[in-house]
Amino acid sequence: MMKRSDTFRRSCARTVALASALAMVLPPGGFAFAQAPGQAQVTIQSAGAASPVQRVTLPLGKSAVVDLPVDARDVVISNPEVADAVMRTSRRAFVLGVKNGETNIFFLDAAGRQILTLEVRVARDTGELDALIQRFAPNARVTAEAVGESIILSGNVPTAAEADRILRVAQQYAGGADKVVNMMSILAGDQVYLRVRIIEMQRTVIKQLGINLTSSNILNQLLPDDWGLRFATANGFAVNGNFLGGTSVDATWATNFIRPQGVTFLSGNASLGDPSQLAGAGGFSQTVDSAGRIVTTYGPGELVTGERNDASIQALERVGLARTLAEPVLTATSGESASFLAGGEFPVPVAQEGSRISVEFKPFGVGLGFTPVVLSPDRILLKISTEVSEISTAASFRQPDTVIRNSAGLVTDTIRGLSIPGISVRRAETTLELPSGRSMIMAGLIQSQTRQAIEGLPGLKDLPVLGNLFRSRDFANNETELVIIITPYLVQSVAPDQLQSPADGYAPASDPNALLMGRLNRAARPGSTTLPPGRYRAPIGHAPQ
Repeated sequence: MMKRSDTFRRSCARTVALASALAMVLPPGGFAFAQAPGQAQVTIQSAGAASPVQRVTLPLGKSAVVDLPVDARDVVISNPEVADAVMRTSRRAFVLGVKNGETNIFFLDAAGRQILTLEVRVARDTGELDALIQRFAPNARVTAEAVGESIILSGNVPTAAEADRILRVAQQYAGGADKVVNMMSILAGDQVYLRVRIIEMQRTVIKQLGINLTSSNILNQLLPDDWGLRFATANGFAVNGNFLGGTSVDATWATNFIRPQGVTFLSGNASLGDPSQLAGAGGFSQTVDSAGRIVTTYGPGELVTGERNDASIQALERVGLARTLAEPVLTATSGESASFLAGGEFPVPVAQEGSRISVEFKPFGVGLGFTPVVLSPDRILLKISTEVSEISTAASFRQPDTVIRNSAGLVTDTIRGLSIPGISVRRAETTLELPSGRSMIMAGLIQSQTRQAIEGLPGLKDLPVLGNLFRSRDFANNETELVIIITPYLVQSVAPDQLQSPADGYAPASDPNALLMGRLNRAARPGSTTLPPGRYRAPIGHAPQ
């Protein structure tokens, strides 16, 4: 694009007020560039006197002053949408940054020779952002550089907290998080070692007491048909399903007699006759032989309980205590996540398209996950999630059986349904801020469940004292408390010879030692010169015999 210098003289009036304070003293035989107050420093690189090439980084919306050694007649701008040039005099020009981008400007004399070539890059002004960074993070050494519509942050910051503060300021300044490129380095240690102690206590109390009574009586006897009366109570234990143990006491009272299978009666009275006169009475018979002797023949009979009373007392009291302890330890870089699971996985069938079934595995056990952020050398921000889970049949799912029938409606096969167990989970998620080496406890995760039931005879079970004979009581109480102790540390890597493991000094025993002495390992210890400062001491690991 060609512009005449006289045209520039006529148009420069609109920029005189802007550039009146921008003049610089021109060195003899050289070029000078000036900038507006508050503008970023203009970068200039000389390329020789024959055809000088200068590179200028111009903030968007700002201007620079160019003083020429000779009179310029023509100015050529390759991309007027990026930058514009206005001639104040024949030897002074104002270069204006219009739009982000790059262009070049050529200054020509009356003979068409190049006086100066300017390589101009127009970018967003980051001077205000630099001032904000210095204000909100005075200890940081960060430089903001504009590239197109984005801003690049580079340099060193003492802590992650200041880096996050600078990043948020830059995102607001640039107009979005996607317009900021974070290349800052954090000088503080960023390796976090987390030690977690998970303690769970479970207490179970079960009490069962039940009394059952049974009474039976044969009201008439020795008739063709006997009939009687029987009374019985059956008080169960609904909470636990059945009697779990303990002790049972039974008491029985009964009246017994021998009933003959053949009975002779004198008349219609239902009474036993004299066995010496009536054959078959009382289960025996008497006759007189030819010699006049009495012969007694005993007949068959049966033992009959005419009246019986039973009482059964069942009593149980059970107290159970369970303790679960896990001490997972993890190390993660600041801002990154780490997880830990000590347990297992169980298969769960999942229906797919086309009546197909696939298997997925669900984890259970003691799990830990955390994300650390190092705020300063003595402050660590932790986002932690921990859980204790176990397989439980209380929340299981049972799929019903599928019956296969033929065309006649007869059952030809049965496909057994699936039984999928459930999981009992105790989980805690929180965000904490702790110094390095200090601990915090997460308590109050208490669960208490009480169940009890009373079964008995309506009306009689409610009597003040005698009601105990006609009822049973089933009581169950489950209490669970979960406590989590968290301790973070800032750590650094060390040389391998400064570490010791539980396997140090272990050597398998030789065959003679194993057969004759019964040893599993060789009685050997590492030399004292190879041990790091401080011995490895823990309730786990290998101890030489």
